[in-house]
Amino acid sequence: MFRPNIISTCSARAKAAFSLSSPLIYSSRSRPNAFVRSYSQPPQKSTFNRPKPGQTSARAPQSSTTTNVITFLAASSIGVGAYLYQWNKNRDGSIFSSLSDSEGLTIEKWTPVLLTKITKVSEHTSLFDFQLQKPCTIPITSAIYVKDDLIQAMRAYTPVHSTEKDQDTFQLLIKKYSEGQVSRFIHSAKPGQKIEMRGPVVIWPAGHSDLDQWDEIGMIAGGTGITGLLPIIHSALTHPTKKIKISLLFAAQSQDELYFKDELDQLAKTFKNQLRVAYAIDKAPVTSPSEWKGHIGYVSQDMLKELLPPPKAAKDVLSSETRGKALTGDNATEKSIVLICGPESMVKHVAGTRGMSGHEPIRGVLGAMGYQTDQVFRFPN
Repeated sequence: MFRPNIISTCSARAKAAFSLSSPLIYSSRSRPNAFVRSYSQPPQKSTFNRPKPGQTSARAPQSSTTTNVITFLAASSIGVGAYLYQWNKNRDGSIFSSLSDSEGLTIEKWTPVLLTKITKVSEHTSLFDFQLQKPCTIPITSAIYVKDDLIQAMRAYTPVHSTEKDQDTFQLLIKKYSEGQVSRFIHSAKPGQKIEMRGPVVIWPAGHSDLDQWDEIGMIAGGTGITGLLPIIHSALTHPTKKIKISLLFAAQSQDELYFKDELDQLAKTFKNQLRVAYAIDKAPVTSPSEWKGHIGYVSQDMLKELLPPPKAAKDVLSSETRGKALTGDNATEKSIVLICGPESMVKHVAGTRGMSGHEPIRGVLGAMGYQTDQVFRFPN
């Protein structure tokens, strides 16, 4: 999930978050054909024995398969019953340690967080405002896990505007997908409802001290993936001692999915010597196509080569007119990095599939341009 310099003390806790929240589900793969065998065997003739002296009852002999099935069903019933008992107790106002309503947001426990406002920003996407009972620090570029408590499924989302200070409110930008259980659950929620969450877990450290190592950061965002990069942009532009250059290509299916475009345009205007922003949409706008000044089509080398910091293997020095005072050559690119955050299909197209380790070879568009693993960080989906 992370580059070598990525934190974190939260990594072990993040793994615990997955294990603690996993539903209790029996998979037939763990015991192949266990039930098939017990019902596919030909019925055996039962022999009812008379009770021997001193016995009060008699039973037919059972096969080992039948005994195993009965034992398994009994154990499963006890396990499921205990699980559902604790789950229902939690839903009613838990006395268990797995749910806490009196503490701030923490990775250790599920915390009910109050949904206060929903703002629709596109056909399938809304901005959700949440209120914490107790303020806490939500580090820049961190993930908060949201749980659908009806089926015990969870999904990680990145708060839109996170800071290095304590805060008691935060926003999540969430797109509804037909096959996304958690996204459909959140979109069905109403203001005043509490939703169970835990975290935060830092994905890529981006506080001022963390950004000291970078002179230039290239970014590629896809749709709601802008939420993972927007806090980094703010942090870099407000660095007290360093002028970090930021270049962003924001790609989306349509104009209405270029979220926070007005904010980005204002930042680019205010910090014109530090921030460059370019946009790309899949197809030309239906209305007023001549007014669209950005790129049209999927992310390509032509879109990126004049915007991003060059790969280490780059031989050509880009003009200062094209990229400002561009960083070029091996010495410069050692202090630059490219961040990618967006849907899995977009990340795969741009840089290749990201696995669990996060160190998989760079492929796709960036791979063809010569970028290496130590120059690119793909945010987990």
